[in-house]
Amino acid sequence: MSVHTMAVVAGIRPGKRAELVQLLEAGPPFDLAQYGFTRHQALLGERTVVFIFEGERAIANVRNLARSLPLGAMTNMGRLVESPQVLSEGYDWSPVPSGTNSA
Repeated sequence: MSVHTMAVVAGIRPGKRAELVQLLEAGPPFDLAQYGFTRHQALLGERTVVFIFEGERAIANVRNLARSLPLGAMTNMGRLVESPQVLSEGYDWSPVPSGTNSA
């Protein structure tokens, strides 16, 4: 199984960070396995939030999730974040074990 990763980056609306923290602490409003995700994370900064999705078909699964989430969940998130951007092209590095010549 090949795992793909994609992210959605969004700005946190002014004055809404504390509400977003409460929402994130409650966990995702969907079943990860039902939507084909093997992992989901949210990384929170002062003005930015990043949602990371992993799964065999991460991009298609996020699209499916966006189409099927209840309107209330989408509206609630829309009140808290703005200008979402999808990041689907990634690069990955791992350390080379010592004693291994990479040339």
